[in-house]
Amino acid sequence: RELPAKEGKKPKSKAPKIQRLVTPLTLQRKRRRMAIKKQKAQRSRTDAAEYAKLLAQRTKEAREKRQSIIAKRRASRTSSV
Repeated sequence: RELPAKEGKKPKSKAPKIQRLVTPLTLQRKRRRMAIKKQKAQRSRTDAAEYAKLLAQRTKEAREKRQSIIAKRRASRTSSV
């Protein structure tokens, strides 16, 4: 845009600020970024579910082991008495 000329000076023009251009390449990069983000979220969900399953299995095994030890103790107590 043209600025009004001041006394004794040449008329000046002011250019607009250059914004980032939205090119097909920038959109492609954005799509890729978002896709990677979604993949990571999906992978973390599946990993968390897998880990929870493993944890449940281990706690179940530990509980059964504890129960068997307690049962052995009870059996040995009743047979000795």
